[in-house]
Amino acid sequence: MRVTNSMMITRTMRGQNNNLNRMNKWNHDLTTMTNLHRPSDNPVKVARTLRLESDINLNVQYKDNADAAKSWLEKTESAMIEITSVVQRIRELAVAGANGVLEGDDTQKIEQEVKELRDHLIQIGNDTYMGRHIFSGYETDKPLLQNDGTYNGALDIVNLKDEVIKYQVGDSQFVDVNIPGTKVFGDDGGEPKLLKDIKELMDALNVGDHAAASASIEKMDENLRTVLQVRGEVGSKVNMLDTMQERMADVTINLKDLLSKTRDTDIAETMIQLTSSEAVYRASLAVNARIIQPTLIDFLR
Repeated sequence: MRVTNSMMITRTMRGQNNNLNRMNKWNHDLTTMTNLHRPSDNPVKVARTLRLESDINLNVQYKDNADAAKSWLEKTESAMIEITSVVQRIRELAVAGANGVLEGDDTQKIEQEVKELRDHLIQIGNDTYMGRHIFSGYETDKPLLQNDGTYNGALDIVNLKDEVIKYQVGDSQFVDVNIPGTKVFGDDGGEPKLLKDIKELMDALNVGDHAAASASIEKMDENLRTVLQVRGEVGSKVNMLDTMQERMADVTINLKDLLSKTRDTDIAETMIQLTSSEAVYRASLAVNARIIQPTLIDFLR
């Protein structure tokens, strides 16, 4: 076969372009810090990368949900601590009011403090988190209690215990973030038992009925046990979310590390390949300069 200058030039340019493309490929990997630019580069790694990115985004969403759930529960826990303190103080006042030595004026002073504490409990019962009432079930735009210490008639008190708000914190994991108010204040014929018992204590103190005040101590003990039980339940959920948040952080780190190993450029290896391809390209330029010699046409120009 007769070899012409045109054939030599075509083959030379094709080889030189191939060398240039190889050098450009390694340079592109370095500048973009990834070796996956299109699905055809490595279909298996591209599919794994998409799956890892999806898992990371999902895990971040679960962590955000866990953070929001923990904030809500911490607000509830703070309210429960305050309720516990108030009920304990009211019990102490009930013990003082049951003392038969006290005169009417003394018991009425105790009644006044109990009234202030009862009003404070109503305020706590209507506490909010980010504008949402934490004890009102699904209808978070409505307060749980009215100023007179009765339940809000706009709420479905009978079914309030079943109105549980859940946050998803895992593929099949949900956490209840709210505590229905009836679980804290009780339900005695549609009225909050805790506040009703306190009102009975106030009435006894007002008339100096030491026996009735003494009887209210046991009721306060019962209410206190209920409050402590709910407080313990909230505390255990907060602790559980602490553990879950730590695990989520570890999972995110592991997923990102695996993603980096799957798609990120190996800088040391890529630098070696780039340097090698650059040397090959420079050598091809030198060789091609010898092969493509001037022709008669070049002199005629």
